[in-house]
Amino acid sequence: MKKLLLVILLPFIIFAQEKYTGELEVKLINYGSSWNVTITFTAVGARWDDDYELTEDYESASVNINNIIYEFSAYFDHILDPGNNPEFAVGLYKISAIENVVTQAQFYMDWRTSNWSASLDVNFKYDVGNNRFRNWDNTETIDYTYQTLWDLTSNYLVTSGLEDYWDNCLASMPDADSHPIFVWGPFPDNLQGTITGYKIYRSATHIPGQQPSNFTLLETLDADEYYYVDNTVTIGNDYNAKSYYVTCIYEEASETIGETDPTNIVEVRLQAPQKISLPNNKLNQNIKYQLKQNYPNPFNPSTVISWQSPVDNFVTLKVFDVLGREITTLINGYKEAGTHSVEFNASNLPGGVYLYRIQIGTYTETGKLILQK
Repeated sequence: MKKLLLVILLPFIIFAQEKYTGELEVKLINYGSSWNVTITFTAVGARWDDDYELTEDYESASVNINNIIYEFSAYFDHILDPGNNPEFAVGLYKISAIENVVTQAQFYMDWRTSNWSASLDVNFKYDVGNNRFRNWDNTETIDYTYQTLWDLTSNYLVTSGLEDYWDNCLASMPDADSHPIFVWGPFPDNLQGTITGYKIYRSATHIPGQQPSNFTLLETLDADEYYYVDNTVTIGNDYNAKSYYVTCIYEEASETIGETDPTNIVEVRLQAPQKISLPNNKLNQNIKYQLKQNYPNPFNPSTVISWQSPVDNFVTLKVFDVLGREITTLINGYKEAGTHSVEFNASNLPGGVYLYRIQIGTYTETGKLILQK
């Protein structure tokens, strides 16, 4: 954990103040004269504590940076090197930039290793003017990318010290085109043989939340590959899903090929079939106006609101509290006919009941969502 020594000069007093910078820093750039950005951590899947045991804690953390307090960086502490900043665990986290209650950009950072050899910091930048996360050298945009401690520092990817790792290691996240990315790590236990690769299996389509079945082999990967994108599937909020798991394959001394028990199963909800919009603002008879119930509901901290329209038109979608006070505007623009969705992030709001209202021409509809904190 790095420390900055801030020397503060007053007319007759000179004193120094230590500022703990943490194991992760997100620094604002291109912020103009006014800024108000919240950097939020949200756990993706299982996480482990400072004894490398599974924990339900450290699910989320956030830091607000604004021009009132005149801060330019958000700092977070790893639980293995605690300090004065919000803490995160040994886990995979979605890191989001939120402005006006709307998620503007996100990427993923993986700390799931039991090899914590040193207090090594990782640093990123957030371009406020363009709503983009950038690498520290500011040479590339990293939105929707998968970053890891072992790629960015001298720490190694070691999973044998994490409790019940194989039963909890598989996680998924969307790429920039909403295809599911799957990540895991090396099989943690000793095998009577040499690891030769990993197999990823996919189920038949099923109703979300129900037991998946009919798993078939999707892909076989090399022994040092722990990342896979299913480009044939698009993530959405339809009432259909597919599920996935991974196995490790190995070759025994007798040249017999073995296969381990599977990882945990990860479910991915699918995109609803898209309706083809008609030109010249003509009515699409296949669909009707509909504002769908947000999913998940209750939620914390994010949920997705979907709607459909039979015509091309100007759309506004706003969120209100129960007293009718406007919280934020999620959509305010022209949209083609068809099905659409938007994410609502309520990290900065207190728990409770909120309303969301859509207007498409003369059509209006209101829904209720529950933020559970």
